[in-house]
Amino acid sequence: MKHILILLLSFIPMLALAQENIHIDAGNARIDFMGYGQSTFTVDNTNDEEKNAFKVERVILMTDAHITPNLEFFLMVDAASQDNKRIMHEYWGQYTFHDALSVKFGQYKMPFTIENPISPTAMGNIYFHEGMCYMVGCGGDPTYGSFAGRDFGLTLSGSAFPASDGHYKFTYYAGVFNGTGMNQTENNTQKDVILRADYQPVKNITLSTSAYLGTGHAIAADPYGHFNVGDDYKRQRWAIGGEANLDKFYLRSEYIRGWNEGTPMHSVYAEAWLKLFRLPKQQNIDVVLDYEYFDKNIFISDATRNYMGGLQWWFHKQCRVSSLFQLKDPINGSITRRWVTQLQLRF
Repeated sequence: MKHILILLLSFIPMLALAQENIHIDAGNARIDFMGYGQSTFTVDNTNDEEKNAFKVERVILMTDAHITPNLEFFLMVDAASQDNKRIMHEYWGQYTFHDALSVKFGQYKMPFTIENPISPTAMGNIYFHEGMCYMVGCGGDPTYGSFAGRDFGLTLSGSAFPASDGHYKFTYYAGVFNGTGMNQTENNTQKDVILRADYQPVKNITLSTSAYLGTGHAIAADPYGHFNVGDDYKRQRWAIGGEANLDKFYLRSEYIRGWNEGTPMHSVYAEAWLKLFRLPKQQNIDVVLDYEYFDKNIFISDATRNYMGGLQWWFHKQCRVSSLFQLKDPINGSITRRWVTQLQLRF
């Protein structure tokens, strides 16, 4: 009873986030104010040792200003972050010359993999996949750091070949980035390049491939002994996958291959939503299933399998309650069993 009461009290400060979008119109300009909060209650069991905790994961505030029909400015902060270097998430401007060409400059999520640009509010498994996070720079790689998949750079993007239903069949991204992560100054003389191409044969199905060609600057020694602190090292990745969002189910799956200097790694995941109940007023219930295999070093098989399953209830538009069971099974180490319940409120 005590745990339930604490959980409810921890969610009360976020209830204001369940309101509608806020916007201001001023002539041809439009400014939108958005935000969301996510709080979790987790129970972990490793080696028969159980821990439980309440946590505010994120409180995100965003401003999206359409200054002219072609010029956009975006700002995002994490008000819940305890790390000053992670409070400012995004600040970028974009000018759209044509549907086939936009220029984006600033700090934002890198367009590598399908999953990295997705908002945490649309992740069925609550957390991003471990392999994707490790290779993109969300977290987990001690030699690179944890930067929420964001970096400072410039990207050209656009869409072409419109279909009869209005969607574009082809979308591309070509970007140049510092390669150091968000809110960091450049730490070597080289820039990183990201290339991505998406193909949509029909409106709700996407096939995607992307590549990351870069040079890292080690903030810690490589755990496999290939480079030391302060060394520049080859940091390259490649991904291929697909996404389908249909009436009865949602599916996203990717294979990601990467190299940190002499260490090859790879990851594959599949996330599925079975849309079982479509209730009035968008109060929908999904069964969520997820599997991931991630090997940090293919040479020595330093791999982990992650299994997950549970339910999510969308009780108001983008507001939901998720309750999921996760099992983490590493080849080297102990099995961890985790139950996670998350409340998400968004406006």
